[in-house]
Amino acid sequence: MKKTWDAACKATRSYWNSKWYMPSVLAVSCISAVFDIDLIGMFVLAALVIVMLVLCDDMMSLVCPIFCIFLSSIEFYRDYSVLTDYMWYAIVPFAAAFIFNLVYYRTPFVKGRFFYPQLAVSVALSLGGLFCIPAKQYFSPSALYFTVGSGFFMLFVYCLTISRLKAYKRSYDRVERLARTMFAAGLLAAFLVFEFYIDNAEEFLRKGTFLFFKPRNYVSSVLMMAIPMSCIYIKRNNLNIISMLFMYVGMLLTGSRSGLLFGTLALALSVAFVYITNKKSRRLYNVLLIIAAIPVVYAAVKVLPELYAARMANGFFNEGDATRIKFIKFGISDFLAYPIFGIGVGNLAHFEIFKAYVPGSIVYFHNIVIQVMASLGVVGIAAYLWNFCARVKMFWENRKNETLIFAISYLAILLMSFTNPGIFCPFPEGALIVLMLSVAEVKFAKQ
Repeated sequence: MKKTWDAACKATRSYWNSKWYMPSVLAVSCISAVFDIDLIGMFVLAALVIVMLVLCDDMMSLVCPIFCIFLSSIEFYRDYSVLTDYMWYAIVPFAAAFIFNLVYYRTPFVKGRFFYPQLAVSVALSLGGLFCIPAKQYFSPSALYFTVGSGFFMLFVYCLTISRLKAYKRSYDRVERLARTMFAAGLLAAFLVFEFYIDNAEEFLRKGTFLFFKPRNYVSSVLMMAIPMSCIYIKRNNLNIISMLFMYVGMLLTGSRSGLLFGTLALALSVAFVYITNKKSRRLYNVLLIIAAIPVVYAAVKVLPELYAARMANGFFNEGDATRIKFIKFGISDFLAYPIFGIGVGNLAHFEIFKAYVPGSIVYFHNIVIQVMASLGVVGIAAYLWNFCARVKMFWENRKNETLIFAISYLAILLMSFTNPGIFCPFPEGALIVLMLSVAEVKFAKQ
């Protein structure tokens, strides 16, 4: 029995460390999207996650399939609640496998430098809405997902990740492996956007503008975090510039104005990083920049304004942004009314003006500053500010190449959070940030 177990574990770890692992995960997601069997693909990936939990001690092997599951779920973006009837078939075996992994592959507990800042955020999220939010709203599944998910569960993820990273030595570079994972997820996100346009090609050609892609901001958030990860691969092979552009064009096709603005900034910083650090290809880059200059200017002046015409009927800010302005006003008044603990993350006080509400979600303020102020009050402001400063300090102390790539990715999603949920989403954005910080802390932070 032991020989069989050891052989199964060895085969699983070999698969995880092979060059076929991430391409095979991507293939499952892409095929399920093309043939409109997303739910089946999600269950296949969930089964892979369970197998990896049981037979592999490396929890980084879970990131790619879990990431792809979240991306595949955009098929149900209009109403995530429809997944409720199916989730338990995956959650129960996942929970059993997860508990097994925690026990069988247990390691000494490590706090890490971000333990107390994240603990403060967790406490602030839990106290949010104290003496204000109705119990029914506080304990609703969607509210608990965001309060516990972004709070104590994220603290648990951080502690587990940092403990495992420090306990186990790996033969691969963790920064590179995480970058490869996010790079793969970015390719999938872009593929899903292109697949959407292929399915609706006739309408796209008829309208001549970007189509209504409901999860545009969610997908854009993933893509702007993934684009900087291309830098590692471009330094090895300049053909990967094509992959970076593939993701960027996919992000533009979502029709997200935030993606257009902040994603372009992320691309520009990534291009600058590659240009500065990859000196051996500097001559090639100069030629490419000269060749691309005219097409880029033409696209920016002529093509993009036409494609974004429906999204910018009255300029960059349109009628839909009136809701965002209302949220800022409501957020300030909520903060003044409940300055200590805020009104709570799950509060539905402004539900009637939230036209973009997705069942199974919460009422976002679409601005991280207003969200924290209104939902969590002074306690939340102090906690999030501490957490933010701790993260920036680590990036600044360890200004190495790979850390800068993570910093660009973090900056991009942080900027996105000023117009959309962004880092207030536990998965994948919040968890990815925690994972990036953990990997960077172990490899670069001063001991």
